[in-house]
Order: sequence, then C-alpha cells, then structure tokens
Amino acid sequence: MSATALQVITVAFPNPEWSNSNTFERINSTISFYHLTTFTLRTLSSAGAQPGASITGLLYVPTLPANDPCIEAAAPYVPQNVTRQRELPNVDYDLIAVAPWLSPECVRGYLDSAQSDPVRAFLFYLPNNSTGAPPEADDIAWSLGDADDWKQQYGYPIYAIPGQSGNTLMQGSSQYSGNMTEVPHANLLLESYDSREYVRLFAELDTTGGTTLPSLWVFLLVVLGILLAVIGFTSLVMHYLQRRRRQALRRRVANGEVDLEALGIKRLTVPQEVLDKMPLYTYGSGAPAVPSSVARETNTPTTIRDPELAANKLVSPARPAAPPRSPSTSSYHPTPLQQPTCAICLDDFVPGSVGNKGTIVRELPCHHIFHPECVDTFLRDSSSLCPMCKKSALPKGYCPRVVTNAMVRRERLMRRIRPATDAEAEEEGAAAAPSVPMSGNAGGAATRMRPWTQFRDGFPRRSSGRRVVSSPPATSADNNSQPMAEIPNPPSATIPRRGLSRLHSRSATTGGTTIQPSSNATRREWARQRAIAMLGRPAPLDPDAEEAQRTPGWRKALRSVFPAAGGTRNR
Repeated sequence: MSATALQVITVAFPNPEWSNSNTFERINSTISFYHLTTFTLRTLSSAGAQPGASITGLLYVPTLPANDPCIEAAAPYVPQNVTRQRELPNVDYDLIAVAPWLSPECVRGYLDSAQSDPVRAFLFYLPNNSTGAPPEADDIAWSLGDADDWKQQYGYPIYAIPGQSGNTLMQGSSQYSGNMTEVPHANLLLESYDSREYVRLFAELDTTGGTTLPSLWVFLLVVLGILLAVIGFTSLVMHYLQRRRRQALRRRVANGEVDLEALGIKRLTVPQEVLDKMPLYTYGSGAPAVPSSVARETNTPTTIRDPELAANKLVSPARPAAPPRSPSTSSYHPTPLQQPTCAICLDDFVPGSVGNKGTIVRELPCHHIFHPECVDTFLRDSSSLCPMCKKSALPKGYCPRVVTNAMVRRERLMRRIRPATDAEAEEEGAAAAPSVPMSGNAGGAATRMRPWTQFRDGFPRRSSGRRVVSSPPATSADNNSQPMAEIPNPPSATIPRRGLSRLHSRSATTGGTTIQPSSNATRREWARQRAIAMLGRPAPLDPDAEEAQRTPGWRKALRSVFPAAGGTRNR
C-alpha cells in the first residue's frame, strides 16, 4: 500500500508501572519535535499493509545483535542514545522502525531484529542521499542481491524516506529517549506533565491517498452509481412506453380512428396513385372522363378527349398500347343547384347536356367536387384535406411511414383538450342559433363562395345575376397578376332550376366545345395558393423540426434521455 505522507510528532503517555491509562497526549509542536514529509516516500514493499488504514506507532531503532559489524558501520548515522525497545514501556505498543540503508547484510540484520518486535512498518533512508526524494522502488540501490525476494519475506510494509528526513528523525529520536527532565524544554513540560511520564516520538504514515479512496468518496460513488442505475432504468422504461404509444397511434391511424392532418398533427399529401383513383366525371351527367393535361401535369391548356374519338384512335400494331384504365365512378353526382361552383377558383360548373359535354370535375371522398386543374396540385403537393370541409381525401388505413414521438404527444394533447373544446362549441351553438341553415359539409364554405338568399328543395340557391370569373385569365401562362374583378348582382328574380343550365350553356360554351379552366403552371400555382388560404393554418410538415426550433437546448438533452418529455425521431 503506497504511502503519501509521514508525520512525526511528540507525545506524552503515563508509565504503566504506576498508571493504568494508555492515553497518548500530543505535545504542542512549538515546544517539541515535529516533522512532516509529503509525496517524497517510496513504497519498497506493501506486505501486510491494510487498504485504507493509516499506519501509526512509536518511532524507534531496532537493536542489532552484539558484536555485529554493522553496529560500527551505522555509528556515524545512528546516535548512541536513540530510542530503542528498552527505552519504551514493557507493553506491546505499535512500533515503527527507522534505520539507515547500508550494506545488504546490515539491512537484513535490521529487518531480522524487527521481526521480534510489534512493528507495523519499517522506514529506511540512504544516509548520503542529497536529493529531495529517494530513488524509485525498482532502483538498484534497494537491491539485496536476491531478485527482490526480500520484499515478500517480512510481514510488514517497508518504505523509503529522503536521507535528510532520516537524519532528522535520528536526531529527534536521540533527544526524546530519556525521561521528562532530559528532553528539550523540560522546564515547560514539567509545568503540565508528571516527570514520571514518557515523552517519545510518534509516527503516522498516511496511506489513504494511494489506491484506496476515503470512505466519503466511496459513499458518494455508491450513491452516484445507484442514481445512474435509476436514471438508466427509467429511461429504458420510458423508451419502451413511448414505443408502445407510437405503435398504438399507428394502429389507430390505420383503423381510421385518427386523422393526423385534420387534428393538426402532421401535414400529409395525396400520392398520385391515390389521386388517380378518385372519381373524375362530367358535371351534371356523371359520364366518366379523364383530362390528359391533368394526368401529365403539362403547361399546355387542358383538352378533354372525346371518349368516342379515343376509342376509334388507331394504334400501331408494332407497339400495342396498354389497355386504358377504367375511370373511377361515384354514386354521388351533385346537381347544378347543390354544388354549382368550384370553391377554389369560384368558376361555375357547366352541366353536360345535348351538344355540350360540360365541365370535368374531380370528386373527393367527402363528395365535394372541384376542377381537377384546381385541386389536384393542391392535394398532391400541399395537403390531403378538402379545402371546404377539412376532411381527409386519403383512403382509410393510410398511415405515414414514420410515426414520431412528437406526433404521439400532439395526438395525446388533442385527445385531452377535445372534450373541453366540444363542450364550448355546444354552448356557443346553443347560445347563438344559425341565421341560415346549411346542408352537409358545404355550409361552412358556402359563405366564402357567394351570398345565399333562397332555399329550394332543401338546398340553398344563390341570388340572380352573373359573376365575373375571378381566376387568372387563361390567355397567358405568365399573367398571374391580374386583379380580381367583382360585379355586384343585379336585383332581379331568382333564376329557375331549368334556366340555370341554359345560362351556363350560353355563357360557358362556344360551338359545343367543353369549357374547362386552363391547366398552365401559373394557374395551377394560383389555385394551390388559394386552396391553402381556404384551408387556414396548415399542420406542420415536420412536427419534430417545428418542436426543435422552439425547444431550449437543455430540454432537448433531457428529452433525449426521457422521451416522454421530448421528441426524438424513432420508428
């Protein structure tokens, strides 16, 4: 066990012949011997040392056998009146031996002599060592010629101290080997102590700074280890629970119980293959039709293929064309009075009739219809919600590939606040009755389309008069700064149902050709931006990125350990 400090003090203790007390009292260092050596000790052997315990004992010099030649060799370094075993009480007090390191024979003589004494440690020093620290433990100066076998032969630890410290201890031991009246400052000591008491040097070797930590640090490390184990276990449990929550949310989305975008959790878009399956037909007749310009997303104006011409078109026999896809149909076809206008561009639909093919419309799963030139780009690139009723256009069971912890937290928050929001909405609805009843999900969007004045057959009808188209003109693809023109409705009688189609036919058709909005890039972008404005504040495209922007750094670090308190992208 390595030693880091050696402290030698002067103590007074009673003579066991006349007192049964074994109390050691330290004498003030201003009138007694005191010596301290730190960080200059070398551990030659740690045999018999106890970890974490300081080594203490009365300082003495072992007595060599009579006629030993080492007595004469050690005489220049060991005073004749140093403290020996005979100058100590006949009691097995713990002892610490000190001796000069001379020849290998003399060193073994000192070690063998100390074997019969209650020695707890042995201190050696090189008498001629002039440096501040003794040589290293593996230096040849400490060799006894037996390949260091002597280091394991004796049952007590052996240390090396600087030569100057060894000489100082020898001089101090010679001064405090007699009775109380012979030590330095005896007159002052006799005023406080009995003359029959012993005054000797007491040594303490500090080994707690070695490989063994103090008990306080051990306790702190144990507490820290337990705390880390609790944090790690809690983190694992929370990660597991959050994974279960992500799986549960994915399952509920797949079952159609949760609409992520409608709840403002994550913005979704409609894939092109899903968009192609939505019904596309002629307004008013229900005849399926597919506008080629919409399907290819070109910048040329839209042209509607005649089904009869398409069926009679010649196909090269060398490269047969793929069979045409059967257009999707719908069982719901709004009449001109139910949904007469595209809510995005505010252009009237032209019903199909004899000599007039009518307007091609796209029907969403919520049964709202729009120009495909207006709604397709919006659904594919911006949002999966209907601009009118805010219902999802995605099929039931459609779930995003990645479900994150941020999405789970948003959904749980919406679930908590939904009952309170529904209760407030019911109270407000009961307090203020609607002035104009609307049918279906189109009621909220009808107020944004035009004023409604009359009702007929259970459906609202618009006031009479013709409105100028508010979408950009189709004459130029780059003219997207045309201001919206609005002509007030003249105060005339309501147009009958049978006259509405004639009005549309007269104003929206020319020579029997189909009137369809332009499909150039400028108009598609204008329609997409208008649909986004109708939708209001969209759901975040990346909930985790939006959450990370407004989250402090310390909270992000906390959430990386405890996912219930933060958002990490996990599958």
